[in-house]
Amino acid sequence: MRRIVSDTGPLLHLTEAEAFDLLAVAGTIYIPKAVDAEMAQHETLWMSERPAWIEVKAITQPYATEAIAWQQVGMLDPGEAEAIALARYLKPDWLLTDDAAARLLGQSLGLEVHGSLGIVLWAAATGHLKRSEADAILDRLKNSTLWISARVIAEAKAALDQLFP
Repeated sequence: MRRIVSDTGPLLHLTEAEAFDLLAVAGTIYIPKAVDAEMAQHETLWMSERPAWIEVKAITQPYATEAIAWQQVGMLDPGEAEAIALARYLKPDWLLTDDAAARLLGQSLGLEVHGSLGIVLWAAATGHLKRSEADAILDRLKNSTLWISARVIAEAKAALDQLFP
């Protein structure tokens, strides 16, 4: 089973796009305490209804110190910083983030980074979504709190064209 660390963005955006359950088929999701707290702020039932396939993990040293440093210099918010620190500790298959700075830092640290769009395309490529379902999710993501340019949506739809000729 794939091991995945996520920050708040993909959890929130996929929830808004009614595609949250795609994460369950992607693997076991690990989140740090800051992400758990951020999700509770956005989703009122999060603490009582967090799925069993999401595991909250504490960050150990020296990774906790790294997370604090990234926040103090203004690079990342707490959820993103803790997620990257947790990923450095757990060495997962994927780090999920929709934040550009977190993506760049994660990649520079050797992590395989994906975002909400990547999860949708992965699910389509692996047979978990039909073309029409993937299109509908992309349209809902476009209307979520995730900022996506028209060019990126067009590229994602072009990728679907290649997956579903």
